[in-house]
Parts: sequence; structure tokens; C-alpha cells
Amino acid sequence: MFYRSSMPIPELEMSATQMSEAEVSLRLAIHLVISGQADSDVAVALDGAQVKIGQKQHFDVPGFLSSLGWMRKPTEDATRWQGTYCNSSATQNIVVHSQSGRGDVTATLASGESLVVEAKKGTIFRCKSSSEYRLLREALGQLLTLEAVPENSVLAVAVPHGERFVALAERWRQAPLVRRSGIRILTVSQTGDVFGL
Repeated sequence: MFYRSSMPIPELEMSATQMSEAEVSLRLAIHLVISGQADSDVAVALDGAQVKIGQKQHFDVPGFLSSLGWMRKPTEDATRWQGTYCNSSATQNIVVHSQSGRGDVTATLASGESLVVEAKKGTIFRCKSSSEYRLLREALGQLLTLEAVPENSVLAVAVPHGERFVALAERWRQAPLVRRSGIRILTVSQTGDVFGL
């Protein structure tokens, strides 16, 4: 299924050739809220190393979200990147945390099902090094080995909407065990579009 957000999501000065795992996860979370597919707040788990190591910042979570209209609740500690982010035109919030083992993006869908997603970084355009195959397999493996998954869950992996990822996703969505398990393979673009949900 393809969904284009009715709420414009501006382009940021992000990498033109790749998306980080944090960007994939946060753009998917925004899509779930804005499209009306989430019936709860959307939780996004980010490893602290994706955001900052020592004094080196890798991904500015508050800056990224605020550039897209998502502001941290004013009652929360502004020095932390974890927290609840709100958008005045959205009913649900995005809750960013650093707890592992639950899935990178989780929510209750409008259907009442729980959504559990493992996300991966990757390239958008073809380049000499090809890591898409390994990253998509790694995401599927992480999803299959989560220790706690709610009953009645929709399981998915999310990767950037890059040329090689799109080709792999289209092929692997038809793989017998992927079809039998019901795992969805999502591709997320830098414009906020999500394919495969």
C-alpha cells in the first residue's frame, strides 16, 4: 500500500545518498500518525550511539522533529533527546526512548493490532558498496528473535526507499516464508512516503 502524506514534510539538509536508522524510524512514526493508521502514540526506540557518542552528535532528534512540526512537550527536560513530541495537527504523539528489545517502532494500529517494526539504515542511490542485502536480512533476523511480541501483532521491517532496497523488498515480499509469516517489508522515503504497509 502506498500513502502520500497530506501534511507536507519538508526536506532537511540530510544526506542525499543515505538515511540513518533514526531517520527511517522517525519518518515511519510520523507517517503512522499523520496517515491515521496509528490509534495510539507511536514509540520509537533509538540506541544512544545513533544519536551521540561522547561529544560527537550523529543525529539531532529534537532538531529533526521540530523541523517537521513536532515539538517536545514543554514539561520535559530540554537537554535530553528522549521524550514525547507533539504536533498541533495530530492526535497521537511520538515517544522517543532508548529501551531496546521491543522493536524500533511500535504502535497500536487503528485495526486494534500491535505494530512492531525493526528499522535499518542504508543507501538511497546505487553506490559501489552494496550493504542492502545484509541490512535487510539483519532486520528480519532481529524481528524474528525479539523476546516479547504482543499477540495479534503486525510484524514489519523498515529500510530506506532506495533503488536496491526497493528491488529486494519487492522480491522478498513474495518469498514463501515471508508470505507465510505475514512479515511486511516497508520502504521509507525522505519525503515521508511509506511503501509496503
